[in-house]
Amino acid sequence: MSKALLSPLVLATAVIAALALGACGKSAPSAPASTAAPVSKFVAIARGRVDVQGGLVHVAAARDGIVAELPKAVGDDVKAGEALVVLDTKQARMALDAAKAELNAATAQGALLRAKQPALKQRAARVLEAAVAGAATGQSADDAKQALSELSAEIAVSDANIETAKQKVRQAEYEIDARTLRAPMAGRIIVRSTHIGDVVSPSSGELVELLPDATRIVRAELNEGFVNKVSVGMNAEISSETDPGKPQTAKVVRIGEVFGPSKLNESNQEATDTRDVECILELPNNDLKVGQRVQVRFLPNGK
Repeated sequence: MSKALLSPLVLATAVIAALALGACGKSAPSAPASTAAPVSKFVAIARGRVDVQGGLVHVAAARDGIVAELPKAVGDDVKAGEALVVLDTKQARMALDAAKAELNAATAQGALLRAKQPALKQRAARVLEAAVAGAATGQSADDAKQALSELSAEIAVSDANIETAKQKVRQAEYEIDARTLRAPMAGRIIVRSTHIGDVVSPSSGELVELLPDATRIVRAELNEGFVNKVSVGMNAEISSETDPGKPQTAKVVRIGEVFGPSKLNESNQEATDTRDVECILELPNNDLKVGQRVQVRFLPNGK
């Protein structure tokens, strides 16, 4: 074979060998580094429900009666002591008039008896002087003294009758007042389940439901696995289940002492197996509505 024919073959072999050596010299591409799981900034997470300090106020009738007036409507703001429902008071006012008449009679009787007392005292003193001087018998003096004692006893009975009549007046006035259902505290009427003309009684249940003008709170259910990680004074992010993008910061003010079944889990089996402690957090404002479900993310102390 000629030298001219061998040269291309040798050249090709040399090129292939050079490429192989070059490939061996390069390091193999390194595998991508494993990504570490992000560390959560929360020490615990819990379900919660918005409530109001002291809870909603339920106002029921204290007496049987017919609804005569409804001074306030649903949505109205009320002050403590304002009338919410007024029952008919005709019968109670008749009892009050009778009690006042009895008091007037007892007072008049007492005044009449007291009017007799000065004359009897004077007569008893004169008879006693006469008896001492020998101008009257001792029996006369005893009779005068006995009459004065009897009058004093009648006055004491009259005074007792007056006090009894006063008590009846106070009772009648109380019965009238008991037929006016008043707001026990400032707040807003959110439910009114009665109308003018309705017959109601204490067994009728609540007639008015009041949202107190009080601090909003969150009642969170803290799982037993997180109890030791949460403490009073700790902050937490509160976000609505329907709008989680707008959290607000609340502070833990109380942690319960007793474990109990979950009340917020929708699964009956999960609620049976879960043991939670109630954790109360105070909200900074009233933006969230009472009864609204929220998620509570507890931040480490100092956050």
